[in-house]
Amino acid sequence: MKAPLENKKQFLDRSAVVNLVRKWGDTNADGILSPECQIFSDPHLEGLIGYRLEAGNAVVFGDPVCAEADKPKLAQAFQQYCRIRKIGVVYLIVSEEFANWAVQNLDSVLLEFAEKFVLNPLSNPVDHAGSKAGIVRNRVKRALREGALVQEYSGDNLTIEKAIQEVATTWQKERQGPQVYLADFTLFNDQLGKRWFYAKQGEKIVGIIMLNELQIHNGWHLNNVMITKDAPHGISELLVISTLQALAKEKCQSITIGPIPAEQLGKISGLSGFSETITRWIYQLAKRVFRLGGRDVFWKKFQPEIYPSYLLFTEKNLSYASIKSLLKALNAHV
Repeated sequence: MKAPLENKKQFLDRSAVVNLVRKWGDTNADGILSPECQIFSDPHLEGLIGYRLEAGNAVVFGDPVCAEADKPKLAQAFQQYCRIRKIGVVYLIVSEEFANWAVQNLDSVLLEFAEKFVLNPLSNPVDHAGSKAGIVRNRVKRALREGALVQEYSGDNLTIEKAIQEVATTWQKERQGPQVYLADFTLFNDQLGKRWFYAKQGEKIVGIIMLNELQIHNGWHLNNVMITKDAPHGISELLVISTLQALAKEKCQSITIGPIPAEQLGKISGLSGFSETITRWIYQLAKRVFRLGGRDVFWKKFQPEIYPSYLLFTEKNLSYASIKSLLKALNAHV
C-alpha cells in the first residue's frame, strides 16, 4: 500500500526545496521560495508543488516542479489532497503544455493572461539590425558615456551586498500606486543557484539584476531590472546587455523573463460567452488599477521569443473566493 500523501512543509528541508526548484523550476521560482509558500510532495515522486493557502484556495505557483512525465501524477495527487480537505485549486503562470493537459484532465477553466520572454545570450540584440536593436545600442552607448559600468558580484563583500539591497528596497518603495508581485525581494537568501550583476556610476551602485538558475533550460530566470531614480539614462539596457554578454561567454542559450501581463487575455476555455466577455473586461480593469502594462514594451526591444502563460481554475473553480485568493497570493494592495 502506498504511503499517505503529505503536505511536506515540515519534512522537506530548505536545501531540498531549493535544489528541486533549481532543477525543475521556471518563472515560478520566486513565488515558491517565498516564506509564505507551502510545499506539497508525493513520497513516490521527485518534485513538489508550491502554493499559498488563501481564502480557502490553494494558489499554485506554476507547473508542478518535477520531470515533465511526472507532472500529471503530481498534479492529480495534489488535486486529491485538496479535494479531501475541501480546498479549491488555482494555478498561476503555467505552461501551455500543462494548461492543455489540465483542461482535459482536471476540468479546468483556462485563461491565457501573460507571456514568458526568452532571450538567447548567443544572439545579442546589439548585434541585430532594425530599429529596436538601434534603440538598445543608443541607450547602452549613452549609459557608457555617462561613466556607467557593470560588474558581477562574486560574494563575500557585505558592503556591496548592503548597497545592492538598498537599491532593491528603494526601487520597490518608489514604485507608485497599487502593486501585485509574487514575493518580496530576498536577494541573498537561498544563494545556491543565484547570481547578481550591478551597475556603478563612480562609486555608487545605481542598478541591479538578479538571476535564478533554471537547470531544466540550461539557463537563468531574470525577473526585474532595478535601478535608482538618479541612474544614468540607458542603465537598464546596459545591465541587460552586459549580463547577456557575460552569459554568452559561458555558452548559455537561455534567459527567461516573466511572467509579463499580456496586452489582453488570449485563449479562454471553460466559460460561457457571457462569462468570457465579463472576464476580459475585469482583466482590463485590473490592468489599469494595478498598472500592469509597460514591462512588455521594455523587453520587446530585446527581440525575445515569446511563449504564453496561463491561469487555471481546476474543477471549474472560478468564483469570488478563488479570485480573492489569487489577489492575496499576488500580494495585491491598493
